[in-house]
Amino acid sequence: MVITAPSIERPGNGPRPINLNKDIPQVLELLRLAFGESLDAEGQRILQGQTAVTGQPAFFYRFNPMASRLSRGFVWEKDGKIIGNVTLLNTTVNGRYLIVNVAVHPDYRRRGIARLLMNATTDQVRQQNGREILLQVDKDNKHAIDLYQELGYQTLGTMTTWMASAGHTHAIQSHANIPIREMRGNEGQAVYELDVLALPPNLNWPEPIAKDTYQFSMWRRLSNFMNARHHETWITSDGRHLTGSVTLWSEWGRAHQLTLRIHPNWQGELERPLLAKIIRQLPYIPRRNVRIDHPHNDELTSTLLTEANFKPRRILTHMRADLTKT
Repeated sequence: MVITAPSIERPGNGPRPINLNKDIPQVLELLRLAFGESLDAEGQRILQGQTAVTGQPAFFYRFNPMASRLSRGFVWEKDGKIIGNVTLLNTTVNGRYLIVNVAVHPDYRRRGIARLLMNATTDQVRQQNGREILLQVDKDNKHAIDLYQELGYQTLGTMTTWMASAGHTHAIQSHANIPIREMRGNEGQAVYELDVLALPPNLNWPEPIAKDTYQFSMWRRLSNFMNARHHETWITSDGRHLTGSVTLWSEWGRAHQLTLRIHPNWQGELERPLLAKIIRQLPYIPRRNVRIDHPHNDELTSTLLTEANFKPRRILTHMRADLTKT
C-alpha cells in the first residue's frame, strides 16, 4: 500500500509542534469531530468543557481541563486550519511514552498525514532517549492498525470496556461452593502480585498498576473517606495462594470501576462466583454507572457481563513500538 503525503501549498503548512497559546480551540474541535461519539463519559465532559470559554481569546483555552493533556505533540496545519493532531504523553515508567489522539479531519484522511505526524512524534521520543511507545486503537480500525504495524508497532492484546447503567445491573446466579472473603489489610502485596500475574502490565492503561494499589495506610484510608472514595476487594484462595480477586473502586463524580483478576490455573472456575459477589454489593453504594475493562478474548467473562446487563462500550487494541530495536 503506497500512501502519498499531501502537497505543501504555502509556507506554514504541514506538521509542527502544538502551540497551546493558539491551537487548543481547533484541536479540541478536531478531537470532537474525530472521537466525540466513541469517547467515554469523562472524555465527553472534557471536550464539552471547551464551551465554557467559547468566544474568548485562544489563550484562555489553556485553562480547559484538556489543555494539560495536549501540551506535547504535533499538529498538521493547512492554510491556517488544523487538520491533524498527535498527542504525546509521559508516563511514570522511565523511557515509556504514550501516543494518543491520532486524529485527522475526515476530509483529509488517506493522504499520509497521520504517518508523518507519527514519524515526527517518534523522532521527538528518540531525541529524549525514549525506549518504547504505547498506543490504543479501535479494534476494527484496520487502516490505522495497518499503518502502526508498518511503523513497527506490535499488538499486545485487546481490551473491552463494558458499561452498565446505574441501578440496572442484573444479579448473576452462582451455585458454586467457593469461599469468598474480603481482603485483609496485610494482603495488599499478594493481591497486587495476582493482578500483575493475571493481566499483562501493558494492558493496564495508561499506567502499569502501582505496587501500593491495594495497600491502605491509616492516612490513605482517611483521605479516601474525606474525598468520598470507596474501595473493596474480595478474594478466593486455595489455602496457600490467592486464586482470584474482584475489586470495586468508587470515586465521587465518576463511574464505579470493577476489576476481575483470576490466576491462570483457576480460569474458568472463579469468574462467575466473584462477579456474582461484587454485583450483589452494588446496591449498597451510591447509584452510578459501572465500568469494567477486561481482556476481549475472555469469552466466559464476556458472557457473564452480558448476563449482568453490561454492554460493550469500546474495544481497543493495545500496540507497542520498541525503539531499542531500531
